[in-house]
Amino acid sequence: MPSAQPARSRFMSWFLESNQPEPEGFYEPERVAEQQHHTQPWWKVMCLTGVDYFSTLGYQPGIAALAAGALSPVATLVLVLVTLFGALPMYRRVAQESPHGDGSLSMLERLLNYWPSKVLVLALIGFVATGFVITITLSAADATAHLVENPLLRTALEGHEVPITLGLIALLAAVFLKGFKEAVGIAVGIVVLYLTLSLVVVGHGVLEVAANPALLSNWWSALGSAYASPLATFGAALLVFPALALGLSGFETGVVVMPLVKGDPGDTPQQPAGRIRNTRTLLTTAALIMSVMLIGSALVTTLLIPRHEFWGVTSVTRTLNGADLRAGRAMIDVPLDSTTRPREVYSLTVPAGRTGTYTVQADTVGGLVPITVSVLGNTADRTVPVTVTTPAGAANGRALAFLAHSRFGETFGTLYDVATILILWFAGASAMAGLLNIVPRYLPRYGMAPDWARATRPLVILFTLISAMVTILFQASVDAQAGAYATGVLALMTSAAIAVFLTELRRGHRGPAAAFAVVSAIFIYTSAVTVTERPEGLWIALTFILGILVISVASRISRSTELRVQRVILDDTARRMLEDVVARGLPVRFIANRLNEGDDVEYRQKALDVRLDNHLTPGEAALFLEVAIVDASDFTSTVSVTGVRVGSHAILRATGSAVANTLAAVLLHVRDVTGVPPHVYFEWSEKGPAQNALRFLLAGEGDVPPLTHEILRVAERDAARRPMVHVGG
Repeated sequence: MPSAQPARSRFMSWFLESNQPEPEGFYEPERVAEQQHHTQPWWKVMCLTGVDYFSTLGYQPGIAALAAGALSPVATLVLVLVTLFGALPMYRRVAQESPHGDGSLSMLERLLNYWPSKVLVLALIGFVATGFVITITLSAADATAHLVENPLLRTALEGHEVPITLGLIALLAAVFLKGFKEAVGIAVGIVVLYLTLSLVVVGHGVLEVAANPALLSNWWSALGSAYASPLATFGAALLVFPALALGLSGFETGVVVMPLVKGDPGDTPQQPAGRIRNTRTLLTTAALIMSVMLIGSALVTTLLIPRHEFWGVTSVTRTLNGADLRAGRAMIDVPLDSTTRPREVYSLTVPAGRTGTYTVQADTVGGLVPITVSVLGNTADRTVPVTVTTPAGAANGRALAFLAHSRFGETFGTLYDVATILILWFAGASAMAGLLNIVPRYLPRYGMAPDWARATRPLVILFTLISAMVTILFQASVDAQAGAYATGVLALMTSAAIAVFLTELRRGHRGPAAAFAVVSAIFIYTSAVTVTERPEGLWIALTFILGILVISVASRISRSTELRVQRVILDDTARRMLEDVVARGLPVRFIANRLNEGDDVEYRQKALDVRLDNHLTPGEAALFLEVAIVDASDFTSTVSVTGVRVGSHAILRATGSAVANTLAAVLLHVRDVTGVPPHVYFEWSEKGPAQNALRFLLAGEGDVPPLTHEILRVAERDAARRPMVHVGG
């Protein structure tokens, strides 16, 4: 065994603790969940994943209204159809293929091998990180919006959106640093409260629409005037559907939490049929609940809330002609719903001769809107800069909360705000838990992250800092982050759809393969449209991917001389060969050989060369030791050693991910078995240093003798117990 590592300080032991007993604090490995009896009925686990999925009701109706306008209910219907007939069947299949909490990433990982598999997973982790980080920041920003817009708090909190959002994110980090326990129980209470209150609000809205059928008929007539036919209306809804794609979030979390789902007594690790069935029930139930709530909320918010209440804050500055300002001829096109991507624009005639800052009431297509005008100069000048600003509507980012306040009063509305803030904050906790599940599951296993990345607390600090930077970048705006969020969600769902399609295709299931090919095409189209219209999500994802790749390469290089072997297993023949050599006297001597023809001539010539170069006498028995690379892209492996005989030569053949690391592991194992450090004999490589370094990193080969010595030196600090490396020639 390798020598012991230096003792850590008390703080570092706590900070780098990676096996903390935190039931459901982050998504546990299957074995831990079962041993500690943390599995739960599917409906309770649905609430844990539902805090992410159901919390989108807090902002989805408002975003849908901004993106689609009067088409919002129809576009939401498209979203529901894609959910029920695309995403749901796809993730039910993922649950069957990946029942141990690996999610859809593991399906793609299995479809490929060697380095392409690792690079693809690293790229997808970049999009996963984008989705989860934006979930944290967007949820915190929307929770802030509910706080700021509450009538009881508006005066005190207005204008402090960024620091409040940062405070919520810091609180989230503090909870995870302390240790997040009983997450399932908390999630159940929050989800039940939030869905009950939301059902009351939506149900009341439906009754109000039913009592005033003119609302529905006028809305439908307006759509009929705008579009030639119902088919054209549906086609227009298809075009704006990508903007609503963030309503698909939560499915990946649903399969990541599978180890927490209680199965049947007869479940086995190889075939957990009960857990798979219950997880499918979880996914189906969540999708049906969300579908009903999405359609209901889109309908009542579109029909009952004035258009201008959905609009976000806008601000533009234009340089106007001074003479036109004095004469009252100056005009500014004012974006009403969004500064960067306006769908509604109002042409404002600037009042003649007025200077300073003042407010005018504009009769826009969405109703009366106060527009603040700031004339930043003297109208006598030749040109004058003028800034116009519109405030955010009261329903911006909080449509259902707007109805809760306006229809039920401030007491019920405040209760609804509290429930919404709780579920939004807990959605951030769910996203943080997802990050803490994905990163340690892949990057350290690939050797592409420092070993401390297996610990929770350093990752919490890292993701909190990233979330803070994203919040400052987007100024805690819900609308500004919607595109980035949708990009992360859609990239993950597109990869899952392609993984399921390729799996079915490989197995010759033509019908399901064709169906999932259509689903894949839908998600590819949706992703392409989203990235084209809102490229900020792609840039964030590419930043994550670049950062992951840089860290991965640096980590892989810096950790290349670690032992990288979990254990060494000798078969019976190898064990007997070793015992025979030990019986003839210690230490055990090995001749390292690269397998070529594998015949008697090869081994006789190799033995002659090594013995001459290293002055070994014929009486000193030696075993040949060979390594076959299984997958050089793997960082750690279990080394299996088999014994074979070719003529009079005894050979131990080991399998591993890198030659030098595997040789070092076998030598240390033999040292532990015999009690005496063995000796190994090499010949020098004829290739150049740069070529050897590249071959070691990519193919697990390279200049084996010095690498083996260095790995042994790192693994065993006591030179007296370290296996001896000899190089001749």
